[in-house]
Amino acid sequence: MAFKPALTHSNRTTAQLKIIIEKQQKILQVVQAVLPEKLMDKVEGCVIKETKLLVYAASAVWSSQLRFFSQPMLNAVKTACDDKIEKIQIKVHLPVRDIPENTIKKKIPSQTNIEALRSSQLQAPESDLKRSLLNLSKTLKKLSGA
Repeated sequence: MAFKPALTHSNRTTAQLKIIIEKQQKILQVVQAVLPEKLMDKVEGCVIKETKLLVYAASAVWSSQLRFFSQPMLNAVKTACDDKIEKIQIKVHLPVRDIPENTIKKKIPSQTNIEALRSSQLQAPESDLKRSLLNLSKTLKKLSGA
């Protein structure tokens, strides 16, 4: 049995996503068409958010170069799309980095602070806050290894 990509399945949600993706691809093509050849492939994506055209550049260097073409890009998209676009914003597209779990340092309070949190809530009147803080102190105690 062959694997089918998610967008080949037909339902309302995937149909809406497909429309959004196609619109963004069209906007990207319109933007790239008004740019010099050396800058065309430095635009990684375009999105319309409310009345703003967001253009994502490959790096900060290319972002600064693209700013010189802000008005032509904005005018081209205004002409090609029905959306009411008033301004353009050029952003740097940062790649998602995988951070190994062992590099994330957990900051767990000291045993003294955990016990102070717990004991302060033992005398408090019954409430959702009291239960939450007692659960927090219990969890912190487990995480600290005590």
